[in-house]
Amino acid sequence: MRRLFITWLLIIFICIIPHYSAGSALLSKSYIVRYDKGSDILCDPYVVQKDDWVFKLFRQKGEISHKDFPEFLAIFKRINPHIRNIDLIRPGQHIFIPLRKLKKDSLPGQSSGIVTIPFVTVSNLPDIINPYSTEHIVQEGEFISRLIARGYDTKYGTKPYNEAIKVFRIINPDVVDLDRIYPGQKLYIPDRSLRDKPWYKSLFDSSGAIEPFISISTDRPDNILSLFAEIASILDAKLLNKGIYFFPGYGEADYRLDLSSFPLIELKDKTKILLAPSPDKGKKINEPELDAIKLYWSNVKIVPIANKTSTEQALDAVMASFEKKAFKNKISFSDQGLKVEVRGKWIIKQPYFADEEASHLCITPVNDPDERTPDSIVRYLEQHNIIIKDFLKDFTKDFNGTKHKSKKAQNENTAEDARPLKNTTENVIIIDFADRKAFVNKLLTAMGYNYAQNVAITFPYAGIQIKALSNLISTGDGKSLLVDFGDIYGDAVLSIKKTGLGIIQINNKDNAHEVIRKILDALEASYTKYPTFLAAKRPVVYNTSLAIPGYLISNKEKHKILLAIDSINDDIVQFLINKGIKVLLIDD
Repeated sequence: MRRLFITWLLIIFICIIPHYSAGSALLSKSYIVRYDKGSDILCDPYVVQKDDWVFKLFRQKGEISHKDFPEFLAIFKRINPHIRNIDLIRPGQHIFIPLRKLKKDSLPGQSSGIVTIPFVTVSNLPDIINPYSTEHIVQEGEFISRLIARGYDTKYGTKPYNEAIKVFRIINPDVVDLDRIYPGQKLYIPDRSLRDKPWYKSLFDSSGAIEPFISISTDRPDNILSLFAEIASILDAKLLNKGIYFFPGYGEADYRLDLSSFPLIELKDKTKILLAPSPDKGKKINEPELDAIKLYWSNVKIVPIANKTSTEQALDAVMASFEKKAFKNKISFSDQGLKVEVRGKWIIKQPYFADEEASHLCITPVNDPDERTPDSIVRYLEQHNIIIKDFLKDFTKDFNGTKHKSKKAQNENTAEDARPLKNTTENVIIIDFADRKAFVNKLLTAMGYNYAQNVAITFPYAGIQIKALSNLISTGDGKSLLVDFGDIYGDAVLSIKKTGLGIIQINNKDNAHEVIRKILDALEASYTKYPTFLAAKRPVVYNTSLAIPGYLISNKEKHKILLAIDSINDDIVQFLINKGIKVLLIDD
C-alpha cells in the first residue's frame, strides 16, 4: 500500500505540475500509458471533483468514449480495479480515464508508461466570444432554450443550437443549471453573427465539444495568412495561426514553434500540415527543429510556401505532400436514371479531409466567380457525399471570399438562393402517364401547341365521304395533325394521309418513351434524347456533367423544354429552371 501511495503521489505530481520555461506558457502535460488486452491505452490521470458524475465526466473525455462508449466503460473498469461501482465515484478519488488506443511506439517514452505531450497555449475564449453576444436581463416567463434559439437564429435540437448551448456556457460560467434562471438575472446570449466568423468551426472538436486547446486569430490577416486561411477553408480543415507550441529538447533549450510565423493546418484525421513561408527577417525552421517536430508529430507534413504565390500554387505544394493514390480527377454515379460525372483537379477520398468514409472532396481552381458550381448542384452532390470546393486561382481577387461579382452573377445567385422551387405551370409541370389521352392533352398544351379533342373530321373512303371524331393538333405554322387512339385503322388511315393531313397513332401498348417519340417525330421537333448539361460555366475537363433521362426540345422561339421520364431531384430541377428550361416531369 505504501508503494501504491508513492506511485500515485508521483503520478499526480508529474501530471498536475506543468513544465515551465522563462517567458513560456503551458509547455506540456504528462499522461499515463496502461496496457489492456493487447493494446496500449493513453490515459488521463484525474482526481474526481465535487459534482462530477460518471457519464457527464466520461462523455467529455477522449476518442474511445466518443466512438464506442460501451468499450470505453469496459476498459475503464479493467484499468481502475479499485473503483468497484462506477456510479458511486467520490470527490478525491484518483482514476485513469482512457482517452485513446495507441499504436506501438507511436509516442516518445510510450514503453516507459509515462508520455509527455506538448500543447499550444490556450486562447482566452470568453474574451473572443463576448463581442459576438448580447447582454440580456431575464424577464418573467423566459427560459434559456428560447433565448438561445432566437438569438442564434436556429431551432431547438439542431446542430447550431447545440453549439450555441456550449458557447453560452463559456460566456456564462455562473449559470450552473440551464433550467434555473430568474427574473432580473444578467445573461450573455450568443449572437447569430458568431456563426459567420471564419474561425467559428475551430471552436469545436470532431465530437462537437469545445476544443480544450485551440488557437484563434481574430485580427485581419496579412496576405500570406489570408492565403493560409483560404487553403484551410478549401480543405475543410482547421487553421492554427496564433499561439506557440513547445517541443522539449534533449539536453538543449526547448524549441518554440510560433504559429504566427509558421501556421499549421489540421485536417479531419488530425494530419498536420506545417506551412513554412519563405524566410522573412531571418525566420526559418532549421533541420534539428524539424526533427524535433517530426519526432512528436509522426503525421506532420512540412510544406514550403513562397510569400508571393497564388492559391492554386500553394495547394499544388500541399497536395504534392500526399501520395498520388489519394487523388483522382473523376468520379461517376447513377441516380434513378440520372448519370452524373464529377471532374475536378483534385478529388480526394477518405481518410484525409471528409467526415464520413464514403465522402469525397472535389477541389477545382476557377478563373472567375461566375465559373463556380451553382449552389443547387453543390447541394445535390453533397447529398451523395461529394463536397464541392471551387476556389479562385488567385485568392487576392476574392479576399475572404467576398469578391464583388458582376451584376449578372449577383442576380443569378440571388434568384437561386432566395427563390424556392415552385411546381407551377410556369416552372414545373407533372404529367401522369396512366391515362394516355389525358397525358397527350397535357403534354401538347404544356409544349405550347393548340390541341382540340373530339373534333369532327371528314375524309373520302371507298367513294363516299366519311365523318369521324378525332383529336387535332394545330402547329401554328399552318400545319395540322390528328392524334388517334385506336379509333381509326386500316385503309381509313391511308385515306386520311392522302388528304395531306398527318396522323399520329397511339395504342395501349405504347410506353411513355414511344408516345413522346411519335409526337416529337410527327411534329418534326428538334430534340436531344438523354441530354447532357454542364453544371458550371467552365470547360468540361473540370466540370460536373448531368445526363438526364428524357428529351430536350428546342422550338423556333429558342424556348427549351425538358421532358423528363424518371424522377429528378428537386435541386436538379431548380438548376434547370435557373437555366431557363421548362421542366415537364413524366410520372410513368
